[in-house]
Amino acid sequence: MNNFNSINLNLYQPIIYNKERSIQTQDIENIYDFLIKKLDKNGIASEACIKIQYSSNDSIEFNAEEFGFAESPSQAVIDAVKEAKEIPLENHDMEIKPGNYKFIQLPFLPTKENLFATLLQIACSITKKNNGFFYLRLLKENSIVILAQIIIELEK
Repeated sequence: MNNFNSINLNLYQPIIYNKERSIQTQDIENIYDFLIKKLDKNGIASEACIKIQYSSNDSIEFNAEEFGFAESPSQAVIDAVKEAKEIPLENHDMEIKPGNYKFIQLPFLPTKENLFATLLQIACSITKKNNGFFYLRLLKENSIVILAQIIIELEK
């Protein structure tokens, strides 16, 4: 089993997305595959996110609570980041709220076929609770690399 290295992440502004409505499924593997293909076709720094609900009793189940997409950042966002200013929030209907999180950058991009096994390793290594959620964030770093990140809300 992988031991995923994590750091603490303090979000002061939300990470925003627009819910994806062009696919009608709750199957995480199909949603993931759809979002990876969409990222392949879109610009650098575009990103996608799946909010994954998990529950474990005798076995672990994963459900996609919601999922969304964000186009490459606008020039206003790029300028705000360069100048260390507050990022203007564009229209959105999904977000990772400001707060304290555990952040894991996966050393690989899971395939559709090994996604469940990867999520299982993460769920078993990150939490002691039987129920909860985490975000799977996918970020197009350049024209050929997509990064996979896990963001887990820390208990208050």
